[in-house]
Amino acid sequence: MKKFTVFAAILAVALCCLALGGCGTDDIDISSYAGEEIVLGGIEEEEQTVTIADLKNMDCRTLRTHSTSDKIGNVKATGPELGTILEKYGLTKDDVDKVVFHGDDDYEVPLTGDYVREHDIYLAFGIDGEPLDAESAPCRVIIPESDSAYWIRMVNVIDFVIDRD
Repeated sequence: MKKFTVFAAILAVALCCLALGGCGTDDIDISSYAGEEIVLGGIEEEEQTVTIADLKNMDCRTLRTHSTSDKIGNVKATGPELGTILEKYGLTKDDVDKVVFHGDDDYEVPLTGDYVREHDIYLAFGIDGEPLDAESAPCRVIIPESDSAYWIRMVNVIDFVIDRD
């Protein structure tokens, strides 16, 4: 009977995680853009790059969220949080004075350090359990419950202004 109770408890937790969409990640087929690079400026003296495959191999999350504007609505996004990338270089979001996300379509979104620290910012390589479409790949910024104007698509460069003191 004790084994059944433990099994039932584990099953209940797993089902709750699946229902909430906040546990684990979707397995997104990124094969068509896995090698695409995002340039990371300002993290080190020389520009660094990270591929979409690198992002997928980081600590990722699948989350359900929505924008505060009516342009996008509800999404289920999969990718790492910005802080995960910074950790790879020995930095935290507290070190950031500013971040500018650049899209391949010449759209850019600058965010202050305070904004970066106050929000979870995800670099999504998949939406709604599917690879990104050609109008969003290779990566899309998702900031839960924020204006979709910040949800820049086709991200190809991220410039960081880092507090080096």
